[in-house]
Amino acid sequence: MLSKVTSRTVEQTSPASISCSGTDAHCISRFGEFLQKIGLLTNSMSLDAPFVGIIWLWCFSFLYPSNIEFHHYLILFSVTWLAYSGDRLLDSIRMPAIHGKVPRHLFATMYFKPLVCTWGLVAVFSILYLFHALEMIEIAWGFCLLVMLSIYFLACFYFPRQARGFLPRELLVGLFFSSATHFFVLIQIRHWSFYSVWTYICFLSLCSLNCLSISRWEHLSDKQTGEVTFFTTNPEQIHRFQYVLSGFICLQVIACCFVSSMYLIPVFEMSVLSSALLLLILDRSALSPQLKPVLADFALFTPCMFLSLV
Repeated sequence: MLSKVTSRTVEQTSPASISCSGTDAHCISRFGEFLQKIGLLTNSMSLDAPFVGIIWLWCFSFLYPSNIEFHHYLILFSVTWLAYSGDRLLDSIRMPAIHGKVPRHLFATMYFKPLVCTWGLVAVFSILYLFHALEMIEIAWGFCLLVMLSIYFLACFYFPRQARGFLPRELLVGLFFSSATHFFVLIQIRHWSFYSVWTYICFLSLCSLNCLSISRWEHLSDKQTGEVTFFTTNPEQIHRFQYVLSGFICLQVIACCFVSSMYLIPVFEMSVLSSALLLLILDRSALSPQLKPVLADFALFTPCMFLSLV
């Protein structure tokens, strides 16, 4: 019976339909390649990190009683881009050789002059807009954060091994992102609660785990180019990363259950849990090392899904 059905199916399948399905598969493949190129370009131009920042600021504005306006998102976007692209430009000055670099650092090295000009223009307009749109207390606290970040960047430029040995880049990224996304919210509510400490530490941990994932995937290339990361200075820890990430996921599962038991919607906890699960899936996948870091940043877009359902 099975052979009859198979033979009839083969007979009824026309060459046109085979050609059509082949064309569809080719179109899907081309579309996948196009999306991959867009993702790589976005990552190379340091645009994915600012989008992550404004998405999580949107999430925190939902969690806390605050009035987050358009200029807050715009300022966060520009400051995050300046920090990320500035770090890559400094790395390009410190390590001008092209051989062995990952795509995002290669892009910064190849297009160094136009990127420096763009960085300078964005910095000038951002400073002018800051004084126009923000209150003095916001400017004062923001200036303090800028000074501390600048000191760290300069230390990494002149003493990279000592500075990143004292404060790993992966931890700094978590501190920067969690501070930047909580900044406009906490400065309005003017007090810290247990939940604000919880969201601050959880998001800090998620961003640090994101960077540790990228450092793990790029360990060999970082070692070849002399890049200082947590895993190039502590290679014995590279095999323990999955256990740490799995433990963080278990903690978020418990947090989701606890918040749900209080008849609340765990938007933040579900977003963090989903992002951490995506990082674990990426870490176990067989995707190319060039694509994994791009998808790791897009894995932090999860609040869009949960906030759209609330």
